[in-house]
Amino acid sequence: MKISKIMNQPENYKRLGINPNKLEPWEDGIRGTDAAGQAEIWYLDCSFDDGSTLVLGTRTKSAAQQNKKGYNPNIAINYTKQGEPTFFDYRLYQDSQVSISQQTCDLKFGPNYLVGEDFTHYNFHVEPELDQEIVMEGKKSVQHKSKIDLHFDAETKPFRPGTGYITFGNVETYYNFICVTRLKVSGTILIDGEQKAVSGSAYYNHQWSNISPTVAFHHWLWGRQNIGKYSVLIYDMVASQQFGLTQIPLFTIDDDQGNRLLEITDEKNVKIEMLDTYVQQATNKEYPSDIRYTFSKGDILVTYEIMQPTEINTIDIYGLADDKQKQQFDAIQQQPTYTR
Repeated sequence: MKISKIMNQPENYKRLGINPNKLEPWEDGIRGTDAAGQAEIWYLDCSFDDGSTLVLGTRTKSAAQQNKKGYNPNIAINYTKQGEPTFFDYRLYQDSQVSISQQTCDLKFGPNYLVGEDFTHYNFHVEPELDQEIVMEGKKSVQHKSKIDLHFDAETKPFRPGTGYITFGNVETYYNFICVTRLKVSGTILIDGEQKAVSGSAYYNHQWSNISPTVAFHHWLWGRQNIGKYSVLIYDMVASQQFGLTQIPLFTIDDDQGNRLLEITDEKNVKIEMLDTYVQQATNKEYPSDIRYTFSKGDILVTYEIMQPTEINTIDIYGLADDKQKQQFDAIQQQPTYTR
């Protein structure tokens, strides 16, 4: 049976030219191509002190474009105030308007940019643009008056599971993941007619792959949380049936001094208890409403329980697919959805 696994052996680092001892700036530059199946995203997730959230995705391709050759560079802006619907501002660019460095995180999409410095500092800037209708992931975006100036300072060291490569069936099919689990964010935003200074905490990741997540994974659970002086990342992935339903659990705990207290990348160190579930109205799918993880490594034992999640956004990937894509999903018995 084909399996999935983290590439973390000495020969893997050597073959891929990756330093096993530290992340290097080039790893935050562009890694993929415009080939069919490939896609890449630089992702920032902000939780502001006033309770609002802002998700920023700078992408070489939209989800609908991944299995096609050619880029459709875009920026996804999702802003949510407490108790209010999410506001979407999607931007779409021509290849000629975009430059992305191979040496470091330096992305320019029209007048907008994301610039990083060795996984320690990031600056994100977006200018207002003319209104037009853009639809991505089933969400309509018409107003593009958003203006964003944000600065990010890492409060933890970056996390790369092994080489960052998780393979599916063979070493040529992969999903790659690097992140910074906690950053301090500050700056100003003008979104949906609201202008304000903001501060708070944030999370960053850089992902690229040559396989669609809906094909690679049966399901995954991702979350981040600041608990007193500790910051937690959980990314519990389960490969699709064709790749053995292999569990790939990622879990980290860092303290407020930036020290990594625990790092889990092996299912042997994890116990999962599904304590309660609910049925999502939009998709009629069953989701956990109470799930408990127990992580052990050496003399460290950690219990982490997630209860009563609140849904912010749901994307019915299967429902949005065209007939050809639905046939492909039907062939592998999948009806994928995404919930945040």
